[in-house]
Amino acid sequence: TISSNSGSIALDRSVYPVPFLANDLQKGDGTKTGQSEAGVVVAWITVTDVDFTGDTLTTSSSGTAGTILVKLIQGSTTSTIATAGSATSADAAGSTVEELGPLSEVEMGTSIYETSMTIIAATQDAGATTVDPDSGDILQVEYVDTANSAGGTSTSYDSSTFDLRTGSLSVDKDVYVLGSDMVITLTDPDLNLDSTTCESYAMSLIEWDSSANSSKLLDNDSLVTDFASNPSSIEETGCNTGVFQTVTTLPSSAIGSTTIKYGESVTLTYVDVGLSGENDTEDAVLDVEAYFSISNFGALVELDKAVYNWTDTVYFTITSPDHNVNTAAEETIGTSALPIQVSTRSGKLCTGGDKTYYGAESGVDTGVFTGEVQLQGFSHLLS
Repeated sequence: TISSNSGSIALDRSVYPVPFLANDLQKGDGTKTGQSEAGVVVAWITVTDVDFTGDTLTTSSSGTAGTILVKLIQGSTTSTIATAGSATSADAAGSTVEELGPLSEVEMGTSIYETSMTIIAATQDAGATTVDPDSGDILQVEYVDTANSAGGTSTSYDSSTFDLRTGSLSVDKDVYVLGSDMVITLTDPDLNLDSTTCESYAMSLIEWDSSANSSKLLDNDSLVTDFASNPSSIEETGCNTGVFQTVTTLPSSAIGSTTIKYGESVTLTYVDVGLSGENDTEDAVLDVEAYFSISNFGALVELDKAVYNWTDTVYFTITSPDHNVNTAAEETIGTSALPIQVSTRSGKLCTGGDKTYYGAESGVDTGVFTGEVQLQGFSHLLS
């Protein structure tokens, strides 16, 4: 039996973000300078047709536009913004739209073919004119199958919408110890431009606001290194998630020359330029905020006994969550700036030079530090 089969076409997403231009994004302080990422949206087009068995799919010869059409529907106006399926690709010229060229088989023997196209803001070519995709517009793809299951010709379609969605910003704790790591999570589908790529953005998207500094961006330059982030940019947690994360290390004591106080409240701000219900980016903007505070737990010092003999060993415990900076390691406390002082009537331990008595953390992430001092008797002289 000789037969043919119906083919189909599909887009990779049901909703695409609205593309934006370079410098449309704002820094956390509301300025634009240096925030140069351009929001070029990538749409992937997949054709499934078992009548094709080669490693590429073409519907026309070189120099002739393919019969696979990509259209932008804006209200009652429909514009063709690309074709696909020709034996060769070609850029838009004059009244001719972009030709994406042959589709490539995703895996040998599957008869599933794909290609991609980029969609840009304001100047997307539509032949003799340009169009600007906005929220609510429809992206439609069309595939003409000249040999369907009935032996005739049929056309299949798929469509997706462009939309803007308001983002959110969060951190993993409500209270942080100075010098500890903070996980910052930015959720904004508008920044997820390509479903096959993990995007990243500069840390200048986020601003720090506290009493120590009312406007400090979390990126670092050659002069300012108050914050360290790993990775250095805020990166998508996976391709096509729209969730971006980084781990930022808080300053150990100060921003610049200004000391951060224990108990200080901090606000992180992300300026969202694409809000739900708006037509285009920057039609309205919103300060999206996350809040936390610097720890102010204080410290508790305990001895193991109330009364000691003069040659006993004194075991002491210091409970100080504020100094539990690294939750994955056992740390020590006791510095020249904040020493552990051990003294009796006859003298004080570690009083000269850079001598410092250290207390060791009792375990990973306990915030409990221990130490010991051996008392020594004195000689009695007979007269």
